[in-house]
Amino acid sequence: MSATWLTIVLAGCTSMTARPNATFRQGAGPIPPAMSQAPPAISSRPATPDQRQALRPAAPEKRTNRPPPGESQALPKSNAPLAAGRDPDEPPQPVVADNRLPKVESLPKIIPDEVTVPQLVELTVDGPSRRPVGAEATFQLAIRNAGDRPQDDLVVRCRFDETLNFEKSEKHEVVRRLDRLAPGDSRSMALTLSSPVAGSHCCWFTVARLEGDEEIEVISRQVCVEYAVRQIEVEITGPSQRTEGSRAEFNVSLSNPSHKSIVDAQVVVSFDKALVPKELSTGAEQRAGTLVWRLGTLEPDETVQLQMEFECKSQAHRACLSVEVKGTNCSGDFDEACLEIVPVRGTLDLRISDESDPLKVGQTGTYRVTVENIGLQAVRRVALEALASPNLRIRSAVVRAAAADLPLRHKLDGNQLLFDAEEQLEPGAHLVYLIEVEALRAGRADLRASLTSALSSTPITTIEPTTIVESEK
Repeated sequence: MSATWLTIVLAGCTSMTARPNATFRQGAGPIPPAMSQAPPAISSRPATPDQRQALRPAAPEKRTNRPPPGESQALPKSNAPLAAGRDPDEPPQPVVADNRLPKVESLPKIIPDEVTVPQLVELTVDGPSRRPVGAEATFQLAIRNAGDRPQDDLVVRCRFDETLNFEKSEKHEVVRRLDRLAPGDSRSMALTLSSPVAGSHCCWFTVARLEGDEEIEVISRQVCVEYAVRQIEVEITGPSQRTEGSRAEFNVSLSNPSHKSIVDAQVVVSFDKALVPKELSTGAEQRAGTLVWRLGTLEPDETVQLQMEFECKSQAHRACLSVEVKGTNCSGDFDEACLEIVPVRGTLDLRISDESDPLKVGQTGTYRVTVENIGLQAVRRVALEALASPNLRIRSAVVRAAAADLPLRHKLDGNQLLFDAEEQLEPGAHLVYLIEVEALRAGRADLRASLTSALSSTPITTIEPTTIVESEK
């Protein structure tokens, strides 16, 4: 039988595929010598019979190195000598590129970051940054349960500087209990303070949880307001809330209480992106995000009224406009006003506006209240209630739909006006309530409108402020 020959031929080859260029940064250790690209020489000559070994099956008695089931296999120990003072059971040190052991201080240390615990109760405080000495500063608080469990036995505390006054109380702390706050719910409250002292005055608002006789602080905020003696009196009158897509009118009253003229008086109004100017007093210069009026000389005891009407373009928790007044011989003054822009809730949209603002004492003006059904189905039993401030007198009222008067009766009780319900308001239909009032005294006036229907007994409410000024003598 002829012998079987086994010939193994190995050959190196170089790939013809193009390789991308790469840039490498040199390490700290020495660079190893370059490797030769030539393949190792391998002989293809068959081995001689003395060099060949017969292929034999493994001996049956040959044992493997695997340990019996249930036992572990010990690794063989190195015969190399141990370093002086080193424990033989100590794990080996890492080896760097040049075979030197690194120093302990050179090894990277892993330091865990601080763990951030999500806040289950959220607290926001909004308030003016500057106010004139003696004026009121109102802080709006919003407390929200951001967790998935109710928050019980909460306490809201407000501490404020001794230079701030709360009504006629001598105390400098106000406390209010919140027995229960369901998941996702929020509570709003307001605190109005004043100060007869110029300077920066601060308030500390804290939400705590009652645990027995102790109060455990949950969250806190600090807010400060700068009180200053004004050279120019600035007063802004406007709504505190509007629905998305409606309009908000602001009146700015400027007066020079000093005995000297203010030269080159200029008014700069800045406003948020959620507000879009639509109607402005004469002389306004419109720029990106600002409005400018150049008033010239503002004489002693002179008062100037400016009006601005904005479209509430998008929802905003706090959409603000700021008014800065300055002159060449005056350091200037500043004030701001903010409102909340909310989505239209439900299927009825309620809007209100005044047709004459400012209004002189003794003159009459008209409020226009509009109700629109923005839903897809008719709404039944639509009823409106209006309440005027004490410095207004309601003279008459009429209701219109599609430019025609409706025979809806109304009842006047002092400054409260109650309209009979409209039995059905079709989708897309409007009701317009025209309420004529007379101005009695100078100051801020407003009309509050509340709307109810068969859909909900909870009223939809909106307020329109109006400025009443003294008549010219």
